[in-house]
Amino acid sequence: MYRPALFVCAASAALMGCGGGSGASRAVEGFAEAMADSAYGDAWEMLTPVTQARYDSTVAVLRRFGWAESRESLTDIAGEITEEEFDTLTGRGLFVLSSAAHPETADLSDAIESVTHPDSGVAVVVLETNIGPQEVVVRRIEGRWLLDLTQLRPPTERGRHGPDQP
Repeated sequence: MYRPALFVCAASAALMGCGGGSGASRAVEGFAEAMADSAYGDAWEMLTPVTQARYDSTVAVLRRFGWAESRESLTDIAGEITEEEFDTLTGRGLFVLSSAAHPETADLSDAIESVTHPDSGVAVVVLETNIGPQEVVVRRIEGRWLLDLTQLRPPTERGRHGPDQP
């Protein structure tokens, strides 16, 4: 099952300890700091509207299935919540709960390997993780650099060049 909340946890774990530099790299650093400080609401504000919409969409799907059908998946993603909490859950709430439910979001210490700017509104920040490089897309929206986690993939293991390679 696809678990978007877990990608955010993996992303935030990969982002810890990033170095300074461009506005895009400072955005990644700010996100990492917010996650390390358990300031998940602040970290939410550092995500692109499209990333936030994915969380809203996930909540809408869970609601369509209902509490009884969604409870097990939701517990995997965000920890235990009550039916009353489920009834008022938002995308932001799902992000906050899933981040809090996975303490590994603040565990790793990694560094920015590089920052490239394919155009003036997009940056790709490559992070050095314990596993290998992790690419994070950062977009300039209304003058702010925001993290776009919609295309986030796990770090590429050193020495491996794809899922079908040994």
